[in-house]
Amino acid sequence: MGLENCISKKDGDVMSNKNKELLNIDKNYIVCLSIIIMFSAIMRFKGLDTESFWLDELTTLSAISQGTWRGAMEGWLSMVGMGTWLMYYWKLIVGDSDFALRSISAISGILLVIIVAEFTRRFHDKKAAIISSSMLSISHLAILYSQEFRPYMFTTTFIWISFFLMRMERKLSKFEIGICIILLSFSYLVHYVAGLVIVLGLIGDFSIRVIKEIRDKEGKVFSKRKRLILYLRSKSGQCLKICFGVAMLAVFMLEKMKYDSTNTNHSMWINDVPERPVVTLFDYFFAFDIRGNITDVAEAMWYFVLLTPVLLYLHRKFITKRKIFDELEWFVWIVGGGTMFVIVLYSLEVRNLWVSRYFVFSMPAWYILFGIGISRVIDLITGYLPKNNLKNIESRSFLVAILFSFFFVLNSTHWYVNEFEYYEKGGRSDFKGMSEWLDDNIENNQEEVFIISQPYAKYWNLYLERMDSHVEIDEHTSWGDVETGQVVDLIDEGPFEVIHLRGHKKSMWGYESLTLALAPNYELVDSLYFIEGQIDIYHRIKNNGIV
Repeated sequence: MGLENCISKKDGDVMSNKNKELLNIDKNYIVCLSIIIMFSAIMRFKGLDTESFWLDELTTLSAISQGTWRGAMEGWLSMVGMGTWLMYYWKLIVGDSDFALRSISAISGILLVIIVAEFTRRFHDKKAAIISSSMLSISHLAILYSQEFRPYMFTTTFIWISFFLMRMERKLSKFEIGICIILLSFSYLVHYVAGLVIVLGLIGDFSIRVIKEIRDKEGKVFSKRKRLILYLRSKSGQCLKICFGVAMLAVFMLEKMKYDSTNTNHSMWINDVPERPVVTLFDYFFAFDIRGNITDVAEAMWYFVLLTPVLLYLHRKFITKRKIFDELEWFVWIVGGGTMFVIVLYSLEVRNLWVSRYFVFSMPAWYILFGIGISRVIDLITGYLPKNNLKNIESRSFLVAILFSFFFVLNSTHWYVNEFEYYEKGGRSDFKGMSEWLDDNIENNQEEVFIISQPYAKYWNLYLERMDSHVEIDEHTSWGDVETGQVVDLIDEGPFEVIHLRGHKKSMWGYESLTLALAPNYELVDSLYFIEGQIDIYHRIKNNGIV
């Protein structure tokens, strides 16, 4: 009975403290966070359907257009099709326009900003929460993948919702435990790097809790057996159950993960690891910032990350007396730094795996670390002020955090929108524009027109079908190549006009092959250029003249 009373009292105290904390959230914090959320929504929904779906997004759309959820899951987009399973139902609910489909990522990106803010506030302070969430709101990598119809952003959001619940000290309800297991299992099955982030998060959380339990002097009054029972009935025991549930899934999926990560077809396009992986990743965070050696944000933030252990030491020495393993840095170092370390090591020793978008799953850890570190700097500076009015010092510190966030976001937004020109760059291959041109310029009677494409015709057909177009593209093209049989057939059939479509990274395809194959029967009469795309128009010639 004594042990059970101790457990219930401990849990009750934690619950009471957390309830009070929820009721006492600073109104200024709520106002600031609301502004950040609105700004995040603007940046993610702005121009959401302006650019065309590019090849990977159209591959996603193709996978979910099979008519059934089973057909959607059979695509190769994710480990076992869990990402396409969710997007299949999203399409049924919201429709199949570019804006509607991409909105799942935009909404997830906004939710992720909220989760990062609350995660940082709960486990550190409100200054760090405002700083980390504001920096994430203007993150290039976060905005980019909040505007693509792929599973990266909602998977990242699911992972960090689960991490947030797991890191809380109060015991979770059965419903919350179920949510953690479901979201982590779902995310684990979407991508093997998401699985890596989950495993590192679970290992990190478990290790921190075990170390804290070993160092707990109050618990040593009980026997080892009672301490074990107490541990298993506590929040730490709940987290252990979550670890065990996901571990069972990992065992069954290990062979599939190994196959996907070592498959040559999957990794042949991946480049070598950059010389400075973390700085290169931070370049993606801050929109390839190249404003000079001194003011280069990516470079500066990498040095700042290296200083975070020093900031932790100084903050503990002069400001706080909190237990060392209650500090949030341990968890985010394991998740963010651990993911980078494993991927770089794997790429150097086994097979290239360094792809910027694969770090989206661990991206929040870096922004939380930025927020905590900058918050500690503010505390160390204001800690030297007279302590006759602690409330004024706290207010002043929070104001400094707001001002830092405001000027950082203002400067980054100006550069991002006006100099980097993210919303005007048009970087995605323009399958949409090419499909609209076909629909506008090809007459209903297509007997004298033969359309051939690189790569597969399905990428243009996904747009043509949605606009109820009459245009038909030959569907016998292989990936990246024009079949010899196709050339023979079109020469034998002799259509008056041959249209050659090329999309997605023009340098990948043999642009001169069709010109050489059709000569001397056809003549190139026009070429139309699109974003990462091209349309060549050939007319049949006879007796040295155009028929």
